[in-house]
Formats: sequence, structure tokens, C-alpha cells
Amino acid sequence: MESAGTPVWRIDWTDELSVDNTEMDTEHRRFIALVNSLNEAILWRMELKQIKERMQAIVDDAMEHFAHEEALLKEWGHPDAEEHAKIHAQILADINEIMGRFGRDESEYAWIEAGLKLKHMLIEHLLTEDMKYRDFRRTM
Repeated sequence: MESAGTPVWRIDWTDELSVDNTEMDTEHRRFIALVNSLNEAILWRMELKQIKERMQAIVDDAMEHFAHEEALLKEWGHPDAEEHAKIHAQILADINEIMGRFGRDESEYAWIEAGLKLKHMLIEHLLTEDMKYRDFRRTM
């Protein structure tokens, strides 16, 4: 994910991240751009308002993307579509818990910690769970 000359905090799209579906890849690219924007806000110590806005954009994007991804998995007849939807539900519950807990704390540190947790959780999902349906699509 990191290429020569790319800062360690930045995620660059590579073919290794592709799930072999143009719609999903487009959504994953948008998600990565949002994560990079959040990382930038944290790194450059932007105002708390800007960090919160970027986090909310990631949350909103994740909710929309998860719904679309679940519909596609069902359409494709993916055998683990139901399990994937459960994982999404758990991630969304975790996101709500993170946003709620840190939403009551206005300290910069709390919001930076929340942003990093949110980013880690969603990137980990992309790199593990979403790669499973990429592998499934390649056998179709």
C-alpha cells in the first residue's frame, strides 16, 4: 500500500487492494481518499472541527458502502454474504460506540485517538474480509 516517496501515514491505491469489481474498487478508492484526508488533518493538527468532519465523512461513507456491498454479495450468491453483513453490523456498532464516547470529549487527543481507531478498523476490514469476496469472484 505504501510506495517509494509516499509518507508512512498515506495509503496509496494499488492493484493489490482491488476486489476485481469496478463499483467496489471505486468505493474503496473513495474510502482511502477519506482516510488520507483524516490522516492529513491529524498530522497537520487541524482544528478539531475539521477532524470531526472528516471522521463523520468516513462514517457516512462506510454506512453507504456497506449497504451496497451487502446487496452485491447477495446478488453474486456469495456463500458468506450473511456473515459479512453481520461483520458490517458489528463494525457500525463499534463506530457508533467510538463516536459516542469521544463525542463527549472535546480534547484533541481524544478525537485523534478516535480517528485512528476508526481508520484502523475499516482498513483492516478492507484488507481481510473484502479480500475474501475478491477471491470468491475470481473463482466465478
